[in-house]
Amino acid sequence: VDIPEGKVKISIMAEGTPANEVFPYMIVELDGKEITETFVNNPEWKEYTFDLDTQGGLKVLSVTFANDGGNKDKNEDRNLYLGEARIIK
Repeated sequence: VDIPEGKVKISIMAEGTPANEVFPYMIVELDGKEITETFVNNPEWKEYTFDLDTQGGLKVLSVTFANDGGNKDKNEDRNLYLGEARIIK
């Protein structure tokens, strides 16, 4: 992504399905450095917004799904779904 210099917000649309009453956990990184981490505790699309102060330029934005899992006995599968990511100046 091309990020402007200064203070920006990173917006990620996400939703998740729980297993064993635990929702998915995402870790957001920019060029391999962690920006934030949070539970995606909503089974419907929700905007997750994070503040960032950056030098700008082309960066790699990545999201890690840190707690994939499930419960076969309950027929549950924890999943993280990602939608649009935006940079807001």
